[in-house]
Formats: sequence, C-alpha cells, structure tokens
Amino acid sequence: MKNENNWLKCRDMAELVTPYLEGALPVRTRLAAWYHLRLCQACRRYVGQVRATIRFLGTGPRPRAPENENEINTLLEGSQRDP
Repeated sequence: MKNENNWLKCRDMAELVTPYLEGALPVRTRLAAWYHLRLCQACRRYVGQVRATIRFLGTGPRPRAPENENEINTLLEGSQRDP
C-alpha cells in the first residue's frame, strides 16, 4: 500500500478514506494519512466529499422493508442450506 518511503499516495488515501474517517487505522498509517492530507488538496477535497456523503446519508429516513421481506429471507435461508 505504501511506497518504499512509507509515504501514502493518493490511491492509498482513496482506499483508506473510510477507515480513516472511522478512526480505525493503525497509528502509523493514520499519521501517514494525516500528513498526506496536509500536503494534498485533491485528497482533502475527496475526504471532505466522503465525509459529507456519510453525514447526508445518516440524516435521511430509514428505508422501509420490502413487502415481501419474509419471502426473501426464506429464499435466502433455503439457498444457504442447498449445496
């Protein structure tokens, strides 16, 4: 993931954005991400867009369960039992 100098590249940040925002990265990787974001405006913008999207999606109503939810669950359970 990191190059030979332990610096993150932009594509690394794209892969790490969700765990970065969730605070789930190891300390060294989180620090490398933090440093990269200080230097890279494009990645800061991308992380900001992902953060805004997460915030937006969390504000809406929960989707209703489909009317045939029980039928779907039965079919799924049956498919897991069949070899």
